[in-house]
Amino acid sequence: MVIIDTSVWLDLFLEDEERKERAEELIKAVKTVIYEPKVFRIELAGTLSRRFRRDDVLSFIDEILTKVSLVDNPEELAFQIALDTGCRAVDSYFIATAKLTHSILITNDKVMAKNAKKAGIEAYYLIEEFDKALERIKKLQQL
Repeated sequence: MVIIDTSVWLDLFLEDEERKERAEELIKAVKTVIYEPKVFRIELAGTLSRRFRRDDVLSFIDEILTKVSLVDNPEELAFQIALDTGCRAVDSYFIATAKLTHSILITNDKVMAKNAKKAGIEAYYLIEEFDKALERIKKLQQL
């Protein structure tokens, strides 16, 4: 099982072709469930709304939500992770969801990857660990 941070999903909509291609390849490779905390929807809306029209943002979110399974925000676990790692609030939800669902976490946020590892989560900083993350996802598919 996999958690894909908002930062990776956002690459699908940005101008950097290399990052866009990597995000597309990674997301296509995932054949298991992609879990996201419910706060993912809000973070995605806020970030996309800075760049795109409202109707487009709603369409993008609807499309992405067909590919993921939203998990109730694990409030208390996220709180404990924030205390233990000092991570940003929204990051604590993603890390907690990974812990709760026994998932790996993939992100373009180096600090988030570091904090996830500190919390005992298998995490990949996609910008530097694309090949490792892709290989790990393919191994997950074989289980």
